[in-house]
Order: sequence, then C-alpha cells, then structure tokens
Amino acid sequence: MLKLGNIKYQIEKDELVTYDMLIDYLYKYISKKFKVKNLCNVELLKKSLDARTKDLAYVLTAVFSCSNENSLLKNKNITKYTTPKEIIELNSLRIKRRFKVLVVGMGPSGLFNAYVLNKAGFDVTLIDKGDCVEERVKKVNTFFELGILDESSNIQFGEGGAGTFSDGKLGTNVDSPYIRFIFEKLVEFGANKDILYEAKPHVGTDILREVIVNIRKHLITNGVKVMFNTELVDFDNTSAKLLYNKEEKIEYFDYLVLAVGHSATSIYELLKKKEVLLEPKNFAVGVRIEHLQNKINEVQYHGVYENLGAADYKLVAHVGSRSLYTFCMCPGGYVVNASSENGCLVTNGMSNNKRDSMNANSALLVNVNVEDYYNGDVLDGVRFLKKYESLAYNKYGGFIAPVQLVGDFLNDTPSNKLGSVIPSIKPGYKLGTINDVLPSFVVDTLKEGLLILDKKLYGFASHDAVMTAIETRSSAPVKIKRTDDLSTSIPNVYAIGEGSGYAGGITTSAIDGIKIAIQIIKKVEEN
Repeated sequence: MLKLGNIKYQIEKDELVTYDMLIDYLYKYISKKFKVKNLCNVELLKKSLDARTKDLAYVLTAVFSCSNENSLLKNKNITKYTTPKEIIELNSLRIKRRFKVLVVGMGPSGLFNAYVLNKAGFDVTLIDKGDCVEERVKKVNTFFELGILDESSNIQFGEGGAGTFSDGKLGTNVDSPYIRFIFEKLVEFGANKDILYEAKPHVGTDILREVIVNIRKHLITNGVKVMFNTELVDFDNTSAKLLYNKEEKIEYFDYLVLAVGHSATSIYELLKKKEVLLEPKNFAVGVRIEHLQNKINEVQYHGVYENLGAADYKLVAHVGSRSLYTFCMCPGGYVVNASSENGCLVTNGMSNNKRDSMNANSALLVNVNVEDYYNGDVLDGVRFLKKYESLAYNKYGGFIAPVQLVGDFLNDTPSNKLGSVIPSIKPGYKLGTINDVLPSFVVDTLKEGLLILDKKLYGFASHDAVMTAIETRSSAPVKIKRTDDLSTSIPNVYAIGEGSGYAGGITTSAIDGIKIAIQIIKKVEEN
C-alpha cells in the first residue's frame, strides 16, 4: 500500500461532511492528480482541521493500493505504507512454558499489559481495589447525588481507571508503533471507528465504559482471572498478600506488575517501606475553567460552523519561571468531583462521545517543581497535594467545591453571583474565593497568565468564566525508578502507567503496558 498526505478538503459553512463523502473525495482526488491504475482499498488514515483562517479545511492523509505502485513512489509526497515490524512481532509472541503474572490495576496500562501477556500464553490474574464498571458507575452517581464517597470505588479507582470518567482522549505526543494497535483494539471492543483517523481522537466516557466491559469479557473468556474489590497490601519475590472483600488472600506469581494509577498513595507507601527505588518528580496544580461552548466555537471556527462539533483549544503562557497551560480540555463536557478519599477534594473533566453539553472545560495548571515541596522525603509531593486538597475540602465543609468567576478572581473580589456560565460540578459548589486553597505561586501565575491566554483565545479571561478548585491529579508526584531491564529495583516486579511516573493519559499508559509486557516475554524467552 501507499500513503499520501496533505490533501485539502475545503469545508462549506453549512456542510455536514461524512466519512463516505471523504472516501469518495479521496478516490477522485488520487485518480485525477496521479496516473493511478486500478485504484482500490482507499482508506482515511488521518483527518485534521485547519482553522487558521476563516476558510476552514480538513487536511487528510490516505492510504491506497494500485497496480503501478512502484512508479508512483517517484513522487516525493507518496511513500510506502507497511505494518510496523513491532506489530508483526507483537502478534506472534508466544512462550513455551506457562508463567504466572499478577497485574494490579485495571486502567489502560493494566488492561493492555494483561491482554498481551494472556495472548502470549501467560497465566494472568488481574485485580483492582475498586468495582467493575457497572457497580462503579452506580457508586459515582450516588456520590454526585448525595456526596457519599466510596474510597475504594470512585472516579480514580475501579475498572478502567481514572480515564473511565474522562473525555476518553487518546491524543499523545509520543510516536509509537503500538498506537494503531491500541486504537484498533478499542474499535474491536466497541469504540467508534473515527478514532482510527481523527487527529484528536476521543472515545467519550459513555462509550468507553462499554469498551472496558467488552475487554474484560474478552480477557475472562481467554482465561484471565479477574478480581474486583481486591487490594494489594504486601508482597515479596513470589507472593502477594491481597485483601479480597476485606478477607486476606495469598496469590503466588512469577512476575508482579503494578498498574495502580497516580492516586494509589498506599502503594507508594508500601514501595517506600520495601525500599524500592523512588524519586520525587515535577507535577502541576491548578483549577478547572469553564466557558460556554458556543463562545469557544465562535472564536475557534471564525463564525458559526454548526456541523463541526464542539471546538477545543490548547493554550500556554509563560510567566517568569512558571508556565500556565490548559490540559485535558473537554469540549461540551462537565467538571467532575474526582475525589478519592474523605477529607480531600479533587476536580477533573469529563465528556460524552457527542460532546453536547452547554459548557467547555479544561484544567488550567501551573507547574510545580520538586524544589517547591521537597524536604527530604520521597513522598513529600504526596503530602503537598493532600495539603491543598484538604484545604479545598474544608473550605465549605465537605465535597462542596470552591468556585470563583474569573473576573472576580482577577479583581481580588469574592464571587456572589453567577453570570452566563453555570458550574457543572456535583454534588455541589459554593461561590466565594479560590486563592486560599491554592499555593501562592499558583495564584500569582494564574492572575498574570490568564491575561496572556485571553490574547491568544478571545474571551478566555471573560468575567463570567468560572474557575473551580482544585485540580491536582494531572500526573503522579512520584516516579518508580526502573532498572536496565525495566523492572523496579526488585527483580520481576514492574511498575507501569501513570502511577509509575513514566506515562500520562490513556494512550501512553496503554503503550507502557504493552512495552513492559513485551519485556517480560523476552525475559522469559532468554531464561
């Protein structure tokens, strides 16, 4: 097959562009521009939106087959398109003797790690301290409605990981041959096919839940032992002590994989106790900011393009030695209370697949460096975050989130009245101030940086925009150090995904899970 990029498709203002329309256009474009013989198997590989001017266009990359491929390769814009050798290798990996692996955590890194190891012939047990998706959703809804938190099963913990209650964004700056493999598996298990070609792919929390259930069913059908409400409390070189429905249980293993996520502070404490090599790392703290989605659309699309869906943005401002940047932007989404323990309040963002709610939201974060919090203990970052999460929790007595309008924040005035933007967070919020639940350097950077971002995206710092505190879980505060064979400092014990400090987001976490699975397979083969 051949690959051709930088194909422009001009969008009419009221045009609803479908996948079939684009495929038809690609057939005509390739046939007309190049002397192609027997053109067939045209596929859309990538679609991005060019909105730099008022004349909006899609920029397309296509793959296709024809009978004169060699002659077409003389054109500098056409290249060979082949399956990466890493994917061919991944699909052929098999072990000769059955080894037992315990995977702790059912986020994207744990699920894909278990998938690859099971496919290669390992005896895999997959556990999570939280519930299955079906029960987890019920408990999260109860929390949203009544403010009653289950500390083991919530937006952070449970089947699917924290990404289950997010936008299901798959975008990453990492270049990996495993990305296509991951996306194809997600489609196989129920995600929309458009993630295979959208430049900014997202699944949506509503569909992602169905995908995760289908992955679980596949794993169980193929012999993986899946256990919910099961927490790792201790381990040695060959066995793990688990709490299964509050009862102690011993699970033996040849390899232990920790896919626990960035909020599993009890695991960090356990690893520190066992003298596993850990190091503090940089992270970020900030708030969630909400605008009316139609206002974002007007600015980003230079007018009203009704059929383009909810517009997004990605912004950064440099303020002295700090940066203020948007993260995990959720078009047509909701701000959610992502708390995972009583006494601490945390926010995040979430969107359904259609992204059709009234508000756009994004994390608005300021970088926190190790020197900002480190006092000699590797877990000082965990304590730093809990300090401010606790302040947010106690500000109004419980899981009632502090909210302030951007205009009032910039004018050092407590908010007492909403404008056009209605905060979406549940179980509740209260207007007032947010500066007293944030580090002072975060407040200062927000105040200066908001004005810079407003020049980049008109209306970003509008008076009515709403800020909700506090956002602290964008990345792990600890890195679990890896040796040359990618294990922790304890042989045959591996840490993967966001909780390891080596990944961030659904896609990079899944890549990390696959990479470590392959490393374990190769280690077995060498021995």
